[in-house]
Amino acid sequence: LKDFLRSLKDPLIPNAMWIAVTEAAVKSVSDEFHATVCCLPEKNLHSLKFVITHLQKVMNIPENKMSKDNLAKILGPTVVGYSSGDPSPLEMIGETVVLAKCMGRLLELECQ
Repeated sequence: LKDFLRSLKDPLIPNAMWIAVTEAAVKSVSDEFHATVCCLPEKNLHSLKFVITHLQKVMNIPENKMSKDNLAKILGPTVVGYSSGDPSPLEMIGETVVLAKCMGRLLELECQ
């Protein structure tokens, strides 16, 4: 999954929408976050829904030992991506918490 996501030309959260999506994730208002995610380009939104639905199924498997928080930390950088296409090491470190928070919020969404 991570290899596939890394091979995409653009991340599932496009760079042009990264700030809006991550800022909405950090806020505690679920409706605003959901509305912001729903504004993603159609292809991105459908792909994101598929990935999130799959990960939610994985989280519910009794044998799975990865919590939602662990999945968010591991997959945040590849699902959400960074604020720029070629982040510096300092940017990557600085955005780690935001990526995990955003990914955690994505994993909580009901994908319909």
